[in-house]
Amino acid sequence: MGIQQNMADTIRMIMAINNKSVDELAAELQIARSTLQGYLKAEGNPTAAMIEHMAERLNIDPAVLLTGLLDMDRRDIVILLFNIIQEIAMLPKKKQLRFAELFLELVLLWNSEG
Repeated sequence: MGIQQNMADTIRMIMAINNKSVDELAAELQIARSTLQGYLKAEGNPTAAMIEHMAERLNIDPAVLLTGLLDMDRRDIVILLFNIIQEIAMLPKKKQLRFAELFLELVLLWNSEG
């Protein structure tokens, strides 16, 4: 996979995790919508300065944009976890606390010896 495709995949993953549209992300990155669309199609050819700018705006290491450090399986897991966290956050406080208690119990059970 090439650098342009890595960048396209990484940007798509960030959009999915943050539930952002092309317009929203372009505004956040302070770049033209058409420029972002080019990057998403793996057709854009950003300069090193642009990659650094985008990474800074996204609060990630520039290497993530260039390499797509996470493989697709891990990306899917990360997106799933973020979606689950988002769902839990929408529960009433009492149910959030109960979920936390049960989750802690599960972790303790998993780590117990025997």
